[in-house]
Amino acid sequence: MKTYLGMIAAVGGFALAGCGPAEQRATAPASAISEPASEFASGPVYEPMAHFAALAGKAWRGEGTAPDGKPIVDIARYEMILGGRAFQATHRLEDGSYGGRTIIFFDEGAKKHIFHYFTTAGFHTTGEITPTPTGFISIEKVQGHAEIAEVRAEAFFEGDVIRIASTHVAIDGAASAGDELVYRAIDDPGPLYR
Repeated sequence: MKTYLGMIAAVGGFALAGCGPAEQRATAPASAISEPASEFASGPVYEPMAHFAALAGKAWRGEGTAPDGKPIVDIARYEMILGGRAFQATHRLEDGSYGGRTIIFFDEGAKKHIFHYFTTAGFHTTGEITPTPTGFISIEKVQGHAEIAEVRAEAFFEGDVIRIASTHVAIDGAASAGDELVYRAIDDPGPLYR
C-alpha cells in the first residue's frame, strides 16, 4: 500500500495529507496564497489561516497512476472550520476504496501550519505544510502503516491546475519517488462520507 497526499491539507489540502494506495494533497491556485481572504461563508478567518480560506467550499478531482500502474482518481472537498481557525480537507478515491480527512491549523507556539490526517485504512499522519512561491511543501510522519514511515510532497500551482509530486520513505529508510496527481476544480461532488 502506498500513500496519497491530500491539504490542505492538508489543504488542499493543502493539502491536504495522507497515506493509502498513493498520496493526495490538494490546494488552491497560487493567487489563494498570495491574496489572503479575510472572510468565508461562516464569518471572519483567523489571519494565519487566511490563505486557506480561498479554497473553502471548493472541490477538486485529481487524476494519476496508482503504484500498480493503474489509473486512479481522487475527489477532495475543502472547508474552513472552528470559526475560521482551522481548515478541513476530506477526500476519497472515486471508487470508494480509500479516503481520509485532514485538519490543518496554525500552531501559535511553533509559528507553523500543522496538520493531522485520519484515514479509512486505520493509519494516520501528522505533519507540517510550508507555503512556497509556487505552491507548498509538506512533510508528514505516518503512524500505523505497514510500509511507509514518512511522505514528503510538493504542490505546484499551474493556473487552474494543482500538481502534487510526492516521495515516500519506507520504514527501513529507503526513499522512492511516489505518485503524481493532477487536480482540477469540479462542481460539488456531494457527500464524500457520512
